[in-house]
Amino acid sequence: MKNNLLICLIVCTSLLSVSCVRTTTVSGNSLTTENSLRAADRKDKQAEALETYIKLGLGYLREGNRDGARLHLKKALETDPRSGMAHNGMALLYQMDKEDQLAEQHFEKALMLEPDLTAARNNYAVFLMRKDRYQEAYEHLLRAAADLEYQRRSRVHLTLGQAAMQLGKKEEAMAAWEKAINLNPQMAPAYLALAQEYFEKRELPLAKRYLDRYSELAGPRASALWLGIRLAAVFENEDGVASKALALEKMFPYSQEYLDYKAWAKARTGD
Repeated sequence: MKNNLLICLIVCTSLLSVSCVRTTTVSGNSLTTENSLRAADRKDKQAEALETYIKLGLGYLREGNRDGARLHLKKALETDPRSGMAHNGMALLYQMDKEDQLAEQHFEKALMLEPDLTAARNNYAVFLMRKDRYQEAYEHLLRAAADLEYQRRSRVHLTLGQAAMQLGKKEEAMAAWEKAINLNPQMAPAYLALAQEYFEKRELPLAKRYLDRYSELAGPRASALWLGIRLAAVFENEDGVASKALALEKMFPYSQEYLDYKAWAKARTGD
């Protein structure tokens, strides 16, 4: 009888222990789930705040409001110091401030943190082009051009063509400009660049065609008018020469192109 009572007590105690363990486990799981949800919510809010700060900062930059840009981009970096886009924004801001060393540091930090951030890579390449560091720019632009999802690929190919031309890679430059036009048929500078190269190659009908297309898309530029003068002369269109020369004189009287035109006109008439 005593043994039966002892066995009964042991069984009851075991059942109670299992019940307690199960209750504790369920409570622990609930607590873990709740903490995970809170952490996820905080992470979502942080990501949302980061995106907002970057968007506002870049928007202020486009408007030329450096103080507004600085405020929001600094908040972005405080929210996430490892944000490539935030460093990209700060680089653009310092570039606008003519603080080139700081700009380069932030470009490099952006690409170190996010090597696939094509926007930062493209912006860094443009920065390098302005510093006449064409080989470095060219290498970054090649990588940027390989990103088929980047929305500004046509602009990348335009700049890639400019870098290639500076490095003496003329055929590659022309191919890049053709690609820019293929991606964006409204890319006016690419038409002008190609027109100039076809003129140099003496492929004059092609030069004329590309220059005409440029003129349809963009306003007058000294380089376009000067090219138009020489093309008109080749095709013996003296009215075209006169009208474009007048426009060049009126609109760009202090340009190098106007000086070149005057020297050309003098040599042409033998004066």
